[in-house]
Amino acid sequence: MRKLALIIAVIGIGALIGCLVVNPVEIEFQNLSSFINGQLIVFEGIVDEVKELRAGSLIIIDEVKVFCECHNIHAGEQARIEGIVEKFDGNLRIKALVLSITQ
Repeated sequence: MRKLALIIAVIGIGALIGCLVVNPVEIEFQNLSSFINGQLIVFEGIVDEVKELRAGSLIIIDEVKVFCECHNIHAGEQARIEGIVEKFDGNLRIKALVLSITQ
């Protein structure tokens, strides 16, 4: 019985990961209000400001807040973000899943 439960759990987790990997939307936007919580998006821009937090960094790109569990990004760099729109303290922000610095 436990083996069956484990198999079902692994299949369920695989399905959830599959939902996250499905075709992120390339976007050009002015604000996050047109997106829904949990939507996967991809965008890039120049980092305006970086605020170091205990668990990572809050990066501001074109007035859009992006939370990243990293400490190696600096203002003025060109960044490409793949992330999920999430609600935090009543506001929408992006949680970065993949952050790459482009030249």
